[in-house]
Amino acid sequence: MRGRLGLPLIAKDDLKETLAEALVTAGRVESQRLGVAVFELLGHVMRELLANGTALIVEGNFNRSTLFEGLPDARIVQIHVTAEPETLRRRMLERDTQRHRVHCAREAAGDVAERARAGGWEPLSLSGKLIRIETTVWPDLDAVLPTI
Repeated sequence: MRGRLGLPLIAKDDLKETLAEALVTAGRVESQRLGVAVFELLGHVMRELLANGTALIVEGNFNRSTLFEGLPDARIVQIHVTAEPETLRRRMLERDTQRHRVHCAREAAGDVAERARAGGWEPLSLSGKLIRIETTVWPDLDAVLPTI
């Protein structure tokens, strides 16, 4: 997406991994606390860039629309990507050794699947366009994504 649109990407995991290194974060409880702080930081950076006329892509597993309250005028396109809960669990376990240790994927995989089963990551209530992408069977993104 970033390359296709030529926009800066503010990704939750990139921020979290950078801060985890600087703060020497270890363990799931610290990872979760850092995750809360990272969402606040992401919201601040997003507002600052938008207020200065910069279009951007913001990526994360958002579960509350309050992060997007008080945004400067902006055209919002929400791309909601999901998969079956068991697929999410399996993918987390498969890539565990390739990801930064701060994600604690092995410990979190079951919780993520349960939260997805319970509807924990439904699309946010935001104004703008909503595009849903189901990835249990990985789609051809060129066919799924319209020109934004």
